[in-house]
Amino acid sequence: MSSAETRTPTRRFKVHVWRSLMEVHAGVLAELERELTTLHGLTLNEFDTLVNIPRDGIRPGELAHRVILSQSAVSRLVDRLERRGYVVREEAADDSRGVMVRVTPEGRAVLHPAIRTNATVVERAFADWLTPDELDVLDGAFARILARQLVS
Repeated sequence: MSSAETRTPTRRFKVHVWRSLMEVHAGVLAELERELTTLHGLTLNEFDTLVNIPRDGIRPGELAHRVILSQSAVSRLVDRLERRGYVVREEAADDSRGVMVRVTPEGRAVLHPAIRTNATVVERAFADWLTPDELDVLDGAFARILARQLVS
């Protein structure tokens, strides 16, 4: 067992690590926003919304949950994407009062290269700075935290 595994981190160190995570997150998001806007004309929220719409569509409420935005914010974002021709709202097949949001062929045409840009930025600004072992440790740690959040 390494000395890092046997020591108890102080509260100050825990907060420091959390703050570092937030700063790395903010930096990567800023770089993603710049590249997605410059190369594809998409904001980060627009990209996140498009990438979270399954091929067979999604109800707006479920989309709001996936992108962690309020229902009204998702509605305004979908309005913008619809005006640009990237998504359509259609009547849900199983519920005449329900609506499904689907990505159009034009939306897919902008989304696919944006997905590659996203992966490139994540590698360049984050993952390539870590060893494979460090990535494995982070993956396991984040999985534990996310599993706990799902139970809570």
